[in-house]
Amino acid sequence: PSSQQAPLPPISHKKQAAVLASAFMAIALTIGYDQTYGVFQEYYLSPSQDVIVPAPALQEPRPTALLAFVGTLCYGLTWGGGILVNPVISRIELGIWAPATPSTRLWRRRMLRLLTLKTITISGVLMMAAGFALASLATTIWQLLLTQGFLVGFGMSLLYFPLLAPAPEYFTTHRATAMGFMLAGGGAGGLILSPVIRALLSSVGGRWTLRIYALFNLVVGLPIAWAVPRSRFATVSTADGPERRNTHVSRALAVRSTFILSAVAAFLQAAGAQLPLAFIPSYTVALGLSASTGANLLAASNAINAVSRVLTGYAGDRLGRQNTLLLTLLLASLSVFAFWLSSLLEFSTPLWLAFIVLYSFSAGGYYALFPALIAEVFGIRQYAAVNAFILFVRGLGTMFGSPVGGQLLGGSEKGTGAYASIAYWDGALLMGATVCCLGVRWFDGRGKGWKWIA
Repeated sequence: PSSQQAPLPPISHKKQAAVLASAFMAIALTIGYDQTYGVFQEYYLSPSQDVIVPAPALQEPRPTALLAFVGTLCYGLTWGGGILVNPVISRIELGIWAPATPSTRLWRRRMLRLLTLKTITISGVLMMAAGFALASLATTIWQLLLTQGFLVGFGMSLLYFPLLAPAPEYFTTHRATAMGFMLAGGGAGGLILSPVIRALLSSVGGRWTLRIYALFNLVVGLPIAWAVPRSRFATVSTADGPERRNTHVSRALAVRSTFILSAVAAFLQAAGAQLPLAFIPSYTVALGLSASTGANLLAASNAINAVSRVLTGYAGDRLGRQNTLLLTLLLASLSVFAFWLSSLLEFSTPLWLAFIVLYSFSAGGYYALFPALIAEVFGIRQYAAVNAFILFVRGLGTMFGSPVGGQLLGGSEKGTGAYASIAYWDGALLMGATVCCLGVRWFDGRGKGWKWIA
């Protein structure tokens, strides 16, 4: 059909720079926070916390899994909300909900005129700020689940997807490099937020930290929300009107081996990738180091991860995005077995530090490369639909991995030995994701013709 063949309009370097900057900041505010929740988790589990009554440290067994789920629910909804947000964005861009006849009620016409991309993103920022503010009034874990988990997570989804969904459309040759830079915002945000949140928790306590962070989200988030870009497809005219991005996965696409394996890989990688980040602060304390050291190590992990996303994106444009993604996934899974488990067996801080460095670098590869890989394997016009579904699956995986890890940690064994089950679980998840991505590489090459650089 003509709507699938219409060329996209040219784009200026100035617009590309604006998309890069706004997307980077959006990811820093959303994913950057998600990757620092381990600092809150360690605080909630400490005897000095002032939010939950009675203190989790005094409960037996300790509700580690439930507290981990507060963070993973937020992270999962940040990604999983795209299954709802992306179709709404597409309809807004094309004016599908605009009034069609003069008989439409006046109040409905006014409401539809107010429904814009900026309305969605600003609503997301307000929801995030409200979630943190209400969390400061919580006294139980279920109240944190509703506020710091559900409300913040869905608000982040409303900010994340309108800024990220159209971003790959603005780049071609250097798409992986551009996506790597944008997604490095998650590491950069974590680098800044982790020690700042830890310092606030130590100085003013949990409730005032949440209130200050709510205000911070408003001040930083509203300008980002205002800078939301429009999809390039919305400017393409066809015989049937403006071209609409596909936002639903077709049945023909859903049964393809590459799609099924990509979805399974996304689930397993998301389930495993957040486990080390969630438990870096608490495991560091179990090694005999301070909570501040744990927060600083989490910040260092995010910094390495941010650099990795840019470098692996650059490497993917030259060595092949699928090749680079496979290599980084394999290194991430091997680092768990080689260094994390070794640090447990030998009670070794140097081995733990080596794991943080190698894992943080290798784990960044998947985040940087999978958006460009989706566009390459499934086509740029299928990107919105496939990306929304894959991120929904990743959201489910995130909500699966860390709570299971918390349940494993909540066993009878104490000290560093309690983390052995988490390390085995994490390594198995990441190795499974590696095998699935190898399958994607194989089936994609068989269908399109084998190339070494792909």
